[in-house]
Amino acid sequence: MSRVAIIGAGIIGMAAARALQRDGQDVTVFDPDEPGSGCSFGNAGHIAIDHIRPLARPDTLWSLPRLLADPRGPLCLKPAGLPRLLPWMLRFAAASLPSRVAAGTAALAGLLARAQAAWSMEIAASGLAPLFRHRGSLILYERDLAGGAAEAAILAAHGVRFETLSAAEAAQRVPGLTVPIAGGRWHPDTSHTVDPHGLVLALAERLVAEGGRIERAMVTGFDIADGTVRALHAGGRRPVFDHIVLAAGAGAAPLARQLGALAPLTRERGYHLMLAPGALEFDLPVTFAERGFVATPMTAGIRLAGTVELGAGEAPDWYRAAILSKHACQLFGRATLSETSRWYGDRPTLPDYLPMIGPAPRARNALLALGHQHLGLTLAAVTGAIVAASIAGRPGPVELSPFRTDRFGVI
Repeated sequence: MSRVAIIGAGIIGMAAARALQRDGQDVTVFDPDEPGSGCSFGNAGHIAIDHIRPLARPDTLWSLPRLLADPRGPLCLKPAGLPRLLPWMLRFAAASLPSRVAAGTAALAGLLARAQAAWSMEIAASGLAPLFRHRGSLILYERDLAGGAAEAAILAAHGVRFETLSAAEAAQRVPGLTVPIAGGRWHPDTSHTVDPHGLVLALAERLVAEGGRIERAMVTGFDIADGTVRALHAGGRRPVFDHIVLAAGAGAAPLARQLGALAPLTRERGYHLMLAPGALEFDLPVTFAERGFVATPMTAGIRLAGTVELGAGEAPDWYRAAILSKHACQLFGRATLSETSRWYGDRPTLPDYLPMIGPAPRARNALLALGHQHLGLTLAAVTGAIVAASIAGRPGPVELSPFRTDRFGVI
């Protein structure tokens, strides 16, 4: 049995903790905040195994002027944040070269192909079935059938199952829609959680019940000697562990740097808005493609989640959440919808939209598991399986070279 410290109690950290615990490791999770209280709290709840295309690609670059000119659009770039965002944007542009997009799509497709099976194992092992629904997911197009067809061709080439729906078939699956629908696509193999925060808390409770520990302390650094992390700096103490897993989300870059990895993370802000239970009547996640958001039925109501805000400041721009409500009112012909809460959070996003998973460049007993962008929930269980396999010294479920931790440089 090895002593393993996990830095970060979000969905990635907690899924890795549970995978390691089942492997017989002695696990302690460090985080100054409650498990799942960061970005994992507010995600769309969607196990999005169809999201194989990195956002860093030519069509995103070409559409930037149009998207940025639309104040209600799915992408917002804050001018005040441009100076600090510029290096990230240059790397984003480089990652949008066709050859890199093709390689990134293949890498994400390979990882996502194992995501649902990994979650099925975790659901069974941790007793999470009440928190999940397996009803597939739906993507609706109001106009852009050509774009939908192009995406469908890429999905088919990578083995992602789906069913193309006519306008009538697509609209029929979402009762109450009042805007014309051009067509849609149904993904039968996807699932969703009805309580994203509750999911992280359930993993944390199971971890502690089976002998793991969660310490409410911030890790600020490491003692490193001879290529090995000798101790953590946490809450004024220096505890010693055999292995370290860095899964600290959007704030992971300084600690990654100490471990030798340049991790150019940006805080890609997203918002959600909760509608009261019964406000809308459908039973599976529905993505409105041109509007850039997803509506997911949850225990607490309907969650409208999405938008991408780059260069955000400290304070939220609640107009971005209000946009979601305006879209829903328009789509369902309502003057108003009963809103119960709003939330914002910062996704940990690397410029090429691939996570960073693997050994740290300068510390052989440290692993990085960060930068999961919009796919943290989706990839949590398979990332946990990769981490557990790596620490145990056995082959993992995927080839890790596309996600290597030195790809942006070594410190």
